[in-house]
Amino acid sequence: MIIKSIKIKNYKTYLDLDLDLSVKQDRPIILIGGLNGGGKTTLFEAITGSLYGLKIKNKEHFRELLNNGALGKVKPEISLEVTFEGFVLGQKKKYVLKRVYILNPSEMPVESVQLYMDGMSFIYGTATPMAKRAEQEQQVNKIIKANLPQELSKYFLFDAMQSSELLKENVFAQIIKENIESVMGFNKYLQLNRASQHVQQEWAARRLEAEQEQEEYNDLCNQRDDLEELQTQNLANQDACYKLLVAMQESYDVAKDGVKNDAETQRKIEGLEASVNETNELAARYNNQLKSVIETLEVNVFFPKLAEGITPEVDEIVRQKRQLLQEKEGMLSLEQIKEVTEKILSFMKKKLICPPETESDEIVEYLQRSQKQIFGEDKYGFLDSSEIEALTDLIKSNAVNEYIALDEMHKDIEARLELLDNQTHQINILKESLVGGNATIIKEFEDTKARLENLKKEYNDREDELKKIKRKINSIDVQIQQEPDLKYDTLVALKPFFNDVVDSLLRKKKERIEEEMCEQLNKLLISYKGYISRVELSDSMHNFSIKLYHKAGNEISLNQLNAASKQIFIQVLLKVLRNLGDYNPPVMIDTVMGVLDEQSRDVLMEEYFPSLADQTILLSTTSEIRKDSDYNKIESFVSKSYTLVRNIEEQNTTVEEGYFGIQLND
Repeated sequence: MIIKSIKIKNYKTYLDLDLDLSVKQDRPIILIGGLNGGGKTTLFEAITGSLYGLKIKNKEHFRELLNNGALGKVKPEISLEVTFEGFVLGQKKKYVLKRVYILNPSEMPVESVQLYMDGMSFIYGTATPMAKRAEQEQQVNKIIKANLPQELSKYFLFDAMQSSELLKENVFAQIIKENIESVMGFNKYLQLNRASQHVQQEWAARRLEAEQEQEEYNDLCNQRDDLEELQTQNLANQDACYKLLVAMQESYDVAKDGVKNDAETQRKIEGLEASVNETNELAARYNNQLKSVIETLEVNVFFPKLAEGITPEVDEIVRQKRQLLQEKEGMLSLEQIKEVTEKILSFMKKKLICPPETESDEIVEYLQRSQKQIFGEDKYGFLDSSEIEALTDLIKSNAVNEYIALDEMHKDIEARLELLDNQTHQINILKESLVGGNATIIKEFEDTKARLENLKKEYNDREDELKKIKRKINSIDVQIQQEPDLKYDTLVALKPFFNDVVDSLLRKKKERIEEEMCEQLNKLLISYKGYISRVELSDSMHNFSIKLYHKAGNEISLNQLNAASKQIFIQVLLKVLRNLGDYNPPVMIDTVMGVLDEQSRDVLMEEYFPSLADQTILLSTTSEIRKDSDYNKIESFVSKSYTLVRNIEEQNTTVEEGYFGIQLND
């Protein structure tokens, strides 16, 4: 997949941007520079938003995303359009994907999507009838998934600074495992593994004839599930402790040295309080949005669905009413008939053409009957004009699908709420330290460390208990297996089968992953450059491990690597997995240097970025890729370079050719 261009209209700091991102085969890098606050992250968000859609929660959020400098000058509409090339079933195709966002008459954000491919088009929007929308949306999602599934995008389109924050001791190994499971496509088999276990358990319970045996078996399974739930909660508590320790490490080290800086402590408190307030505001916004969805359920869901079913009938009523109206434009009213009849009778009586006693009423009645016979009968005469208008408005109503945005908002809140207690706890500790001094921070840090050790011991003790229960369950399963049952035998075989699939896939890729990682790490991992003898992956994903070995024979502990080395390690892993995976995505990196030291920066410039992908988009400041040194190392691999220029007065960002004034040397 190669991104050819991105067009942005009226989104955040961009009023109107059309950026060429195409690359030459021997020059895979697009270098985009900008000062902090200049629009780099917004460009990053626009590219990912054009591929996967913006999650706009409500009208307030929509207006926050609009370009401030355009308010009142252009139509309040956000437009993102990405053009990209990708292979589908071995054929290269060009795609143009456009997403437009506006507020509908009910002031709810709505989306329309258009995707063009080889003369074909797929178009849908929030107001598209559900059946048609599902069909079109499925086609669009299928094309995007074939090039870069959204669940994998975070591994290739990422903020290096944020990702480096994840590489703390407690989650580093888990991130490595998650990278391999996700990028190599193992996840689906692991999910099938878990599902087959539950189905097998249910079927086994049915086969136990004696009620007591069933109760015992179900009780053991429930005990196992309860213990596994406790283990999950224990790991979550360990994670919370780790995160608190990481967050407090700097304050603890300062406190141990006997140094106290109240101003810095106050700054940290304010930062944490701002994050807590933001979470609370988001939760309040979510509650209001949820309430709005419930209140407008009838208008936005039930009525449009009803309208979808009765549209043909309403169209027929309106058509007939319109036809009758056109016919009746030449009809005379009763008063007009009387007036004309009396004038004609008067004339005829004067000329002695008709008897003087002739009355007009009989003629008027006759003319009325004749006129009705000429024009069609109104089968819908029982409907007055206001009712016809109401039916017409009903079939024009839009169905607003707010659930996707609401679900994304819910996930965001859940992630924030996981940190809320931890952040609140930190605030209290730091506030107490302003009064109690360094001792408060030292005590809390060391208490948390002790609590973590207790949690680890509880986890290990519970693991032994869990193994005993699993052995008992297994013995009953073996007993059941003595009696032939094709379905049960199949279910028993499924769980290890899916495990075997994952492990065999791992073993198939294992040697190449190990070789390529060893080669790359010997080039890029400065602290052990040239001294890594081998990388060793486990044979199973169940107890997955990855180990480095020094040429002297000893193992190199991954958790002892510094932050810069961990970032290099993860980026090397992603490069190798990308080369061996099923996709060929571009790589886009914001804040490219993250936490890297000077030597690591140099090796990334010379060894990593030039061969990372067929297209690599780097978003950087001059302090990250410096004009006088770093730029020269990658210039020969750069196809295009741009600088984002922020106009504070006009409140928008424009683009200039070149990297901070340096024009690309072709």
